[in-house]
Amino acid sequence: MQKRCALLVLALLAPACGGDDVDGALVGTWQLHDDETGELESTLTFDADGSFAYQEYGEGAETNQGTFETGDGILSLDGTDDEGAHVVADLTYWAGGDQLMFTALLPDGAVDGPVGRWSGSIHMEKDGEVALDSEDTYQLAADGSATVDSRSGSDSVNIDDATWAEQDGEIVVSFDYQGIGVNVHMQLIEGAALGNPIYTRTD
Repeated sequence: MQKRCALLVLALLAPACGGDDVDGALVGTWQLHDDETGELESTLTFDADGSFAYQEYGEGAETNQGTFETGDGILSLDGTDDEGAHVVADLTYWAGGDQLMFTALLPDGAVDGPVGRWSGSIHMEKDGEVALDSEDTYQLAADGSATVDSRSGSDSVNIDDATWAEQDGEIVVSFDYQGIGVNVHMQLIEGAALGNPIYTRTD
């Protein structure tokens, strides 16, 4: 879900007006590769002047440009999609060293590895209408138990009997929702962020 939301926002955005507040750690060129095949999926460049360029690869690939601002762990995007609709979005992110994560869950207090409280959000509007609006909080305990609070628009889900475990380098949170088993796979950037996807710096 995290990966899908991040790519959805980036794929929707195209040319727009510039921003003044830029996180220097975000500036540069980043690439996203398929977790299983290693194939390059997209390239994203953020410039110090507040502009970005996004290039997808493969069938149905899109190339978009736009502008951005950052502040308090929030990335704000303002642009136009391929159909000419005005799109704005605010989402939590983390950038540092050679790693960049969108729609990231960020530490909400002290954390120890994956143990602790993690929160993130995304809000997107298209031509003034809300297209995506969600807030998520994951509380992971040292004993492997977890709670999940997720709000999407006016709907909310509160899971107090989830579990989590480290599997193949990922943090996997598991719970039942309306009779369906759910497994949320996330990657951990130690002490900084939890989620997907992770872009890697190329410059």
